[in-house]
Amino acid sequence: MKVKAHIKHLAETIGPRGSCTPAEREAAVYAENYLAGLGFKTEQQPFRSLTTFSWLHVCFFWWPLVAWMLGNAWLGLLGTALFFLDLNTIPALSRLFPTGRSQNVIAKHGGQGVKVVLVAHLDSSKAGLNFSPALVTGFRTSFLLMAWSFIASPILLAASQWLDGYWRIAALIPTLYLAFASLTLIHREFWNKYTPGANDNASGVAAVLEAAARLKDYPGAELSVLLTGAEEAGTYGMARFLERHGAGYRDAYFINLDNIGSGRLHYMHGEGMFPVFKATPALLAACERVAARRSDLGVTPGVYTLLSTDAMPALVRGFKAISFLAVSDAGLLPNWHWPTDTLENVDITTVETAVEFVVELVRELGRPTP
Repeated sequence: MKVKAHIKHLAETIGPRGSCTPAEREAAVYAENYLAGLGFKTEQQPFRSLTTFSWLHVCFFWWPLVAWMLGNAWLGLLGTALFFLDLNTIPALSRLFPTGRSQNVIAKHGGQGVKVVLVAHLDSSKAGLNFSPALVTGFRTSFLLMAWSFIASPILLAASQWLDGYWRIAALIPTLYLAFASLTLIHREFWNKYTPGANDNASGVAAVLEAAARLKDYPGAELSVLLTGAEEAGTYGMARFLERHGAGYRDAYFINLDNIGSGRLHYMHGEGMFPVFKATPALLAACERVAARRSDLGVTPGVYTLLSTDAMPALVRGFKAISFLAVSDAGLLPNWHWPTDTLENVDITTVETAVEFVVELVRELGRPTP
């Protein structure tokens, strides 16, 4: 397999690949040229995207405090609604923010039968304090506190307008928590750099390229490859692809590979921060059959509740999708959004296991129904 060579080129030769940066575009050219060499018909889809999620969320995190200062619970409720829309990949307030230029790589190969799209994102994230080894173990708990703060703030503020006592002071507590949380994002933008992204997500790109090479002549599937840009800024590449091309992929199965280079590999029954969206039942059933037949690969089901992946925009919009990720025993992504996300910390065997499982999965999906 060539997965190590692909990861090395993306993470070391090209290096950190921030959303909407020249390095991200270089990664797109590299992947497109490789797929064209395999005989795929390729194209790039340029699009506009936020360059980072940080400033959008800083705005969200200060919104409840502004509503509290104005004593306007309805304004606070509007901010909460907009936050959860953007969180679940439905553009709302994000439409008002400045954008940069990114691109998707779309590749198609001949074939008939089941329509399958192999997905991975090209960009890498900027590091941040909340992803540091000292704090990342509490990432999920911190997020849930933020989510409930967004919900509690306008409710308590409304109560303060109708009831006597300390309700207005109580409403200030979640608003101050959110404002304090924004400091990690401000620090991220001014004092941190983009990571090499060997695991996140050169590993996924490498696995998709290798699986595409092995499946390109498989007669049971109409195979496509989608390598997205600006995933780390808010899954914009997948969202833009579905906006422009989604009508032609309503019957397709999207198989997303993300962070598959360290830890134990899982196919995710569900994913999402709040709420959790269930993966497509037909894909889950096919994964279960492959897992039973290829127990030697050790791929098991899981649930992913950290940041959104490229499968999320598809699931939210009613497309058929599932994600593969590898997590540690603590349920975390190793070296996630941290400078240690390097080739040396990628287990190539885990990536090769993902390739083997995905190839088996596509063949399983392509088998005629009895």
